Amino acid sequence: MLVSGSAQRWLVTGACGQLGAHVTDRLARTGARVLGVARRPCRAAHGATVTLDLRRHHDLAALLRRYRPTHIAHLAAVSAPGAVARDPGLGWALNAETAERLAEYAHRERAWLLYPSSDFVWDGTARRRYRESDRPNGDTAYAWTKVGGERAVLQRDAGVVARFSLLHGDPLCPRETTWTRLAAALKRGDEIPVCVDEFRTPLTLTDAADTVIGLGRRRARGVVHVAGPEVLTAKDVVARMAERLGVEPNLRTVGRHELPGGHDRPRNMAMATEVLARRWPDLLPGPLRARAPFGVVIPVYRGADVLARSIRSLAAQTFDGDLHVVLTVNDGDGATLRAAHDLAPELRAAGARCVAIAAPAGRVPAIEAAEALLPNGPRLYLDQDAVLSPGSLSGLEAALAPGTGVHFAVPAVRIAETRSVATRAYYRAWRALPYVRQSPVTMGAYAVSAAGRARWGRFAAVRSDDKWVRWHFAPPERVVLADDSYEVIVPQGVRELVRARRRYQRGNDELDGMAMAHGDGDRRLRGAAGALVRSPAAAAVFLTVHAAAAVSGRWGR
Repeated sequence: MLVSGSAQRWLVTGACGQLGAHVTDRLARTGARVLGVARRPCRAAHGATVTLDLRRHHDLAALLRRYRPTHIAHLAAVSAPGAVARDPGLGWALNAETAERLAEYAHRERAWLLYPSSDFVWDGTARRRYRESDRPNGDTAYAWTKVGGERAVLQRDAGVVARFSLLHGDPLCPRETTWTRLAAALKRGDEIPVCVDEFRTPLTLTDAADTVIGLGRRRARGVVHVAGPEVLTAKDVVARMAERLGVEPNLRTVGRHELPGGHDRPRNMAMATEVLARRWPDLLPGPLRARAPFGVVIPVYRGADVLARSIRSLAAQTFDGDLHVVLTVNDGDGATLRAAHDLAPELRAAGARCVAIAAPAGRVPAIEAAEALLPNGPRLYLDQDAVLSPGSLSGLEAALAPGTGVHFAVPAVRIAETRSVATRAYYRAWRALPYVRQSPVTMGAYAVSAAGRARWGRFAAVRSDDKWVRWHFAPPERVVLADDSYEVIVPQGVRELVRARRRYQRGNDELDGMAMAHGDGDRRLRGAAGALVRSPAAAAVFLTVHAAAAVSGRWGR
């Protein structure tokens, strides 16, 4: 039975797991009808989820009767071989018994089921890549449960058994994983033991998710290997991770038997992808990429009327990477949050991942709430009204790539059209200052590399987070993109300019008390007089605003 895309109802178990979250997120972004099943309430927005213990068979049966899925990706599992060895009963219940019940439903209702098996079904003695036609021969408890799940699906012709190799990448749901632990250790410069005598064919979580969905849309049957094109050791994989993070790894080479549980690990788990290559080559995973996901943080405060500016400029980017955007609404206003939720689909339609969440009051808490949901990688901090030129993300990614030596980058700033003569004069003088041209200063957008973000933990509780971040980097590590820009809305008229200058000065006062390695000190004033005398009228407005802000600031103390 072929079910059209609009009529498909996907059920994804393990929806908050590493692969499950990526599958539900990708389905939700394409507009598919998808329901996720998780053991506990979901902490991230990647599609609708329900909480359910899959071992409670009556509850699972009730959910199937109520939702009537046409496509099931059974991605919930006890996935650690050591955990199954400690509790084989739990591993069998989830990896085999639940698979059997879902296979019975799929066979009876003519639905489609994907069962995720593993490269651990092999004993590791082969001197070549394992093929789909090879008979599983692993002798661990984990392999036993996976083979039991495979058999349940294949005997009923309920769908496809997809044997996955090592999955690599950031989780979408905030959680600790092997990847996050290794990434943290690499950033700290810890010594990491890596084995060179275990061989896998790893692939990214994003490629794996695309393959799951592609197999479902084709209602594939039988056994399929889902693996990367390269045979790599753990040392190779961690070196790729370090390249992606822009750090120098501190690795210690060991044999797999020196690692905890190493004696139970097969030597060779590399798999060939003959079925995909022959039948669906467009679903073949690619190599592990050093290119990291690009994260964007947009704090939103009373921005319902201007937020569309930044969102639509992001949707119009000529960026072909993996883009993750988090909108953090921190004004407590339901209307602002609704506006953010309404705009998020525009970014998803452009291929980006975008979530909108309510955040605690304050700009820094809003930034940190967004960062908790973002993967490792370069990061752009964008104001709610900033409009990026179409090539800005690509330019920022290239400037901040590992090996460039650049860790802080901004597009050139443009001032939005204004009717105020005073505003135009003020910013004409401001942009002529040597400090503004060379620093680079920021007014609504700044980006840092993955390695640069590792230079601090939590943000300081300051108003001028952009300048505080910039001061973590020496001048040679900063760059302005001459060919890319962002446009911001500026204060209108002298009164609003004075108010904005006072806020800016309060931010500077906070920073002046901090001992920062690359603070500006008196450099802000160098060459200012010479720049201002070239445009006396603009200079007069500029100096009047600064004087009025200084005087009113003293009175306000």
